[in-house]
Amino acid sequence: MARIKPDESIIGLEGPVYDVDLERGRIRQFAKSIYAFHPAYHEESKPVVPPTFLIMSGYFYGYILARAPRDSAFGSIDEDFTTCADGGQEFVFHGPLPCAGEPLVASTHMHDFKERQGRRGGRLRIYVTCTRFHTPGGRHVADWFEWNVKTSHSPVQSLDEERIRDRPYFMKGDPRDQFNAVGFQDWDALREGQGPGAIVMPPLTVTDIVAYQYASGEDGPTHHDDGSARACGYPGIYSMGMLHGGALATYAVNWLGPENIRRFKCRFVEMQFPGDVLAYRGWVVRKYQQDGNRMVDIELDFQRDGTLLGSAWATFTL
Repeated sequence: MARIKPDESIIGLEGPVYDVDLERGRIRQFAKSIYAFHPAYHEESKPVVPPTFLIMSGYFYGYILARAPRDSAFGSIDEDFTTCADGGQEFVFHGPLPCAGEPLVASTHMHDFKERQGRRGGRLRIYVTCTRFHTPGGRHVADWFEWNVKTSHSPVQSLDEERIRDRPYFMKGDPRDQFNAVGFQDWDALREGQGPGAIVMPPLTVTDIVAYQYASGEDGPTHHDDGSARACGYPGIYSMGMLHGGALATYAVNWLGPENIRRFKCRFVEMQFPGDVLAYRGWVVRKYQQDGNRMVDIELDFQRDGTLLGSAWATFTL
């Protein structure tokens, strides 16, 4: 198959249609990997999916940019997507979240492409894919947008050797339930500009990272193999942004209810490494009525020592 130059002509390229199985055990495993222990995930016979769960569909069942076969539409693009950075993700639900046992049909297409100057210099190529999820009967259930960013230079962040040598580690039984402190608030209790406060997690470990890889299907070796990470220009093993995007979603649904979320979008600014102590927080941006429904928009972020690493935005219907 002839190689295609990356430009606006690739917009609209589409991969094959595939089936997505929403299995209860996989939902529980994914929820645990993003520190989510809400009963809606672990105690229900048909648990709903966590807001970022559908990210696993492309890895386990379907078709994503970084794993596209060379003889496919995405595989024909003249680009090495295995070294793309995760610029952000968005999940839009057109009604209640899907639950275990509900069959879905999915397909992925190139939604947008653009080039621009990077904030650290060099040119960026930004590939935006969209995966649409339907029931077999044709009802539109959800959309997943993914921003893949190709940089023209190696990463510039660094880690000192002592920090790499003295990474924290995870022992079985070490608690990862800190987000349980975020309790549900109903409509009347919500105030614009306010939220439940910051949740500080224990130092990030390689086990945290691998647990998320195992649950999501994101098996890139630079997240668990120092040799691979250094060969690709990174200072060492680093985390997936979506581990922390998922953690922000956990914060949000513990606060406002997993059955109520309709949109979740996250964007990443800086990398995260084992040993990082991360603080997560959220606050109400807007309360409003729409089509007879009570709606709430919130904003969230996570930081390391006061440095912003990523942000998220979510909409709930109460």
